[in-house]
Amino acid sequence: MRATPMLIRATAALMAIAFATSTQAQTNWPQSTVKIVVPFPPGGGADGLPRVLTEGLSKIWGQPVIIENKAGAGGNVGTESVARAAPDGYTLLSGPTPVFAVNHALYKKLNYDPTAIKPVVLLGQSASALSVHPSLGVNSVKELIAKAKAEPGTITYASQGNGSTSHLTAAWFESVAGVKLNHVPYRGSGPAMADHVGGHVKMMFDNLASVMSQHNGGKIQVLAICTEKRSPFLPDMTTMIEAGVPGFVSVAWFAVGAPPSTPDAIIDKINADINTLLVLDDTKSRYKSLGAETIGQSVDYMAKFVDGQRKLWAGVIRDAGIPLVE
Repeated sequence: MRATPMLIRATAALMAIAFATSTQAQTNWPQSTVKIVVPFPPGGGADGLPRVLTEGLSKIWGQPVIIENKAGAGGNVGTESVARAAPDGYTLLSGPTPVFAVNHALYKKLNYDPTAIKPVVLLGQSASALSVHPSLGVNSVKELIAKAKAEPGTITYASQGNGSTSHLTAAWFESVAGVKLNHVPYRGSGPAMADHVGGHVKMMFDNLASVMSQHNGGKIQVLAICTEKRSPFLPDMTTMIEAGVPGFVSVAWFAVGAPPSTPDAIIDKINADINTLLVLDDTKSRYKSLGAETIGQSVDYMAKFVDGQRKLWAGVIRDAGIPLVE
């Protein structure tokens, strides 16, 4: 049937109304509570960095902004819930490196596509630090390597979970240092650090957001920082490179993502509003207290950064011979 001019005009009018309604809904976002899912337990950097922003975002948006901790399976439980959430901006993801750049290469099968999570903004980064419990009896990276070689497989190390930055960094260390350690995975940084402080596990690679207070309190001892240059947070602390491990640079970073198909208009607004908070002195100061530096920048910047990190950690998983998780 040939479309009549009247039918064409009516169809065009309906499409214009639908477009205007959709645009208005995006412009008026948000109209209710915004939930930020953190796929790890409370207590670590993954939880702390987005919490710094919730009050400021609530004021900007005029709506409550809440954190929901949904831990499990190396961050996959919470991330999957966001991947399956309505793409309306009311459910967001805030997590560390693994959920954006590792799990797609580490797990044999996932019930969602982690690479489909839409990038929103990079929140901050924190250098990974190598720490030991005082009971281990070593005071340098050199002494740690010597002890690990003399007693292969006996030194336990905690991680935030299989495939976490702490796990991959330790596996990388084993490979380049030629040592064998005993991996003890936990469900997040908080419980891992608690057992590390208690001496139940003797060493750990974790970000400064989790390590600073425990190191300053003398409960654990940081041996080196995994940055190219010394950290402004611990300027007297040697780097892994200075300690004799060439090229060993590992930085934990934290970002915000959104469900697939979330409208760009909403993502751009969230990006702009979070960037507004990240440049504030108060935010920078509170991040610094957590051992982190703010990043921010555009959606495209995060997309390119994450792509590079996916390639990096997929290579570490392959070269270190880390078995894929069933």
